[in-house]
Amino acid sequence: MLGQEGAPSLYTEVMTGLDGLTESQLQMVASVVRALRIPVEFLQENKSDLVDSRFAEVVANFLTLHHALHEEAFNKRPFEYLLKQCLNAQGHESRLNPTPGEFAYDVEGGGYRWSLKTEAAQGISAKQVKIEKFMEARWVRDCPDSESCAAAVRERLPQHMNGYDRILILRAFARSDDTVYRLEEIPKDFLVECFKSATTEMFERRSSSKGARSALSFGADFFRGGHSSKAFRILLDSSVEKVRLWYQVDHCIHHGTWVVPRAGAGNLQLYTRVS
Repeated sequence: MLGQEGAPSLYTEVMTGLDGLTESQLQMVASVVRALRIPVEFLQENKSDLVDSRFAEVVANFLTLHHALHEEAFNKRPFEYLLKQCLNAQGHESRLNPTPGEFAYDVEGGGYRWSLKTEAAQGISAKQVKIEKFMEARWVRDCPDSESCAAAVRERLPQHMNGYDRILILRAFARSDDTVYRLEEIPKDFLVECFKSATTEMFERRSSSKGARSALSFGADFFRGGHSSKAFRILLDSSVEKVRLWYQVDHCIHHGTWVVPRAGAGNLQLYTRVS
């Protein structure tokens, strides 16, 4: 028991804190306790320079608590706080971006400024990471042809990416008995290199309509040297004034996978530390 493993004051605080709670509050506490007793499976990626046992356990605990009280997947705002706590657990000083409208990063810590994304759509692809808002881009309205698109990408996207150092995506795959979370990283330096080398010939026009409004957008495919299959595709979407990015999972850096079971009263066992 927790109180017998070196943290009696914490154990006493928890037990004492139960006094006076309403039945509804106790039911919520009970659901959390049941969830914490169900082990989270963690699959380590040997090449990860980010996720260690401390990081992995914080993620497991946060995801467990989330799914004890929510049905929907983790989203971006909680992910920001989660990464901050993971970096703190590793001994780094970290902070959330105090002025998101001014700076492009979401979390700063561990020697990096992190840009964070989440993906949890129905029908999520196992092969392709989809970032529906890579950046806001009102300027796409001023790109009526392939030449202007290429010029804007060469200038504006690397400039935008100067505001952060690394890009993390937490992807959620809902299944009948659990939710699988995969932490992926899109290599920033590779993106910047591609964007700086964008050419007119790469961009093709695509028409779209949203309600009564029609829009003209341009897309382009980018390839990694020595590979015949594309690494990613971008769309300068004038209908929503955003740059959208679809990146092939095979070209991502994989940091780890967490399998979070759905808590149930009939499935109790001691929580085990991830390793």
